[in-house]
Amino acid sequence: MALPGSIPTLQAHNSGNYTRVDNVFCTDTLLECAVTCNTVPSLQPMLTDHLPICTTFDIRIPIVDQRERWCWAKVNWDDFQKRLKELLETLELPSELTTETDFWRALREFDEVTTKVIAELIPKAKPSPYQRRWWNETLTAMKRRTSALSGKSHRHRFERDHPVHEDF
Repeated sequence: MALPGSIPTLQAHNSGNYTRVDNVFCTDTLLECAVTCNTVPSLQPMLTDHLPICTTFDIRIPIVDQRERWCWAKVNWDDFQKRLKELLETLELPSELTTETDFWRALREFDEVTTKVIAELIPKAKPSPYQRRWWNETLTAMKRRTSALSGKSHRHRFERDHPVHEDF
């Protein structure tokens, strides 16, 4: 219970006595966020016997990690593939890696080329503290289209055979 048991929630009209008849329940998760829960007799409306209950919760929006990151959704993969192929062809790698030293050298060179192509062709994402990583431009376009169809459907709500209802 969010409201402590010792706090009265009702003042009887005939006797003026304070009693406890109302409870404030919430989930355990929300209860952890409760800052205050108390009655406010000064806000009691006229001709009512129940006291208003004021509850304050600390429910801040979680802030997303704002490290700079690559925006993989906006990559032109054809250009990326062409550029990577160009730079990999310039490497003088042996056709067969026979020693551990050859392997580590080839891996380092491949990593450098890949990192260079990523830095050149992949845009950086603009960090937002409230971003939804699952949301993308395709969903934005679909939402706009749905909203537009919703408005048209509402405007033609009395015309049951209107084609906009099928589109929506």
